[in-house]
Amino acid sequence: MKYEVLLAEDDDSIRLVLSKALSRAGHNVRATDNPDTLKKWAVGGTGDIILTDVMMGGREVFETLPELMEARPEIPVIVISGNNTVNTAIKTGQHKVFEYIPKPFDLDDVVQAVGRAGQSVNPRKNRLSAELGKLPMIGRSTAMQPIYRAISRFASGNLPVLINGSVGTGKDVVAKLLHDGGPRKDRPFLRLKDFSNLSLTLQKVNGGDIYIDEIAGLSPEQQDALLALMTESENIPAAQRPRVISATRKDLRDLSQEGDFRDDLLFRINVAEIRLPDLSERDGDVTELAEYFLSQEVGGTTRRFQADALDMLKRHKWIGNVRELENLVRRLSLLYSDDVITVEMVSHELAKDIPTERRKEEADHLEAMLSDACRQTLATTPEGAEITPHQIALAWVEKPLITEALRLTGGNKAKAADILGIHRNTLRTKIRALSIS
Repeated sequence: MKYEVLLAEDDDSIRLVLSKALSRAGHNVRATDNPDTLKKWAVGGTGDIILTDVMMGGREVFETLPELMEARPEIPVIVISGNNTVNTAIKTGQHKVFEYIPKPFDLDDVVQAVGRAGQSVNPRKNRLSAELGKLPMIGRSTAMQPIYRAISRFASGNLPVLINGSVGTGKDVVAKLLHDGGPRKDRPFLRLKDFSNLSLTLQKVNGGDIYIDEIAGLSPEQQDALLALMTESENIPAAQRPRVISATRKDLRDLSQEGDFRDDLLFRINVAEIRLPDLSERDGDVTELAEYFLSQEVGGTTRRFQADALDMLKRHKWIGNVRELENLVRRLSLLYSDDVITVEMVSHELAKDIPTERRKEEADHLEAMLSDACRQTLATTPEGAEITPHQIALAWVEKPLITEALRLTGGNKAKAADILGIHRNTLRTKIRALSIS
């Protein structure tokens, strides 16, 4: 079907591209770069769908939406934004926005969203509480955008939610956001694993949310009791029915197939699912998170990270994810009183995170592997070979060592040479000889 789309976007090139894409899809487009013009058109009865950027002329469209939605409560609003934070997603829910699309976007996604909006009689009714501003999720990466949209969709619903993610990815934060962002925010949020007294549990939760951290760890008896609770809850009217929010870092489907988790319980808790990305997948978020955690620790002071220190944090492999980063920043803030957190400080503290026993175990394992590899090399390299066993063995160590030094320094050869303790010309020669890209 064809719809009249009111397009508001103050970037001329984006406005032109969107206008052309929607026109090719058969829609009529009225475009402006002014939120007041958008409001005038909509309040005057023009348009079937609104497609608008969040920021125009230094103003948020959310300032205009309340008056606009009061005049045209039936018109679907699609918001596009380059300010891709959880607060933006939350505001879209507060203002009954039909769909939120982060920039950069795919044109097909926008066209499809317009089609869905046109077929909808009413905008999606997700009203997220302003209380969520007190529980932000920091980060604007592409990997986090589906999480923000899922929170905005599920917070107001009655469906059980399963939050899946590795250690330290923020499962507890998401669970609290889901609670505080919906109609249950004034009801209890209970962290429970004991459901043996069904009537008492229902009385305590009083239509609020039950949060089960690491649901995979429930005993068979606890699983039975939880299933009984969820079955009994189905007899309660939806408005008063408690919701179960659960979290796990394990694959419940595998556990179910192995007989360690009830499959009928899995089907009940896994109705709506949120999968949290590891910090390594959240490109660009480490800097924002580190600076946020530092500001939380030092209050209004001007302490900051050295640029090289932030580069090291970005290149670190965060096995413990956001929690590991937060703990590191807290430790840096406590142990060092300098105004600037340097790369040396970060490097020193990161080295502490590897337990001594693990270092020794890894060193012993590496030594054993190298000894075995050396024996094989000496036994199989023919006499007079162009590359000697000594050169082969050196390459095993040199190539990964140089590669890691370049990774830690963001490809800066001068800094990498300093870390390695060799001259930069020597480093350049070795990079060519070892074919390191």
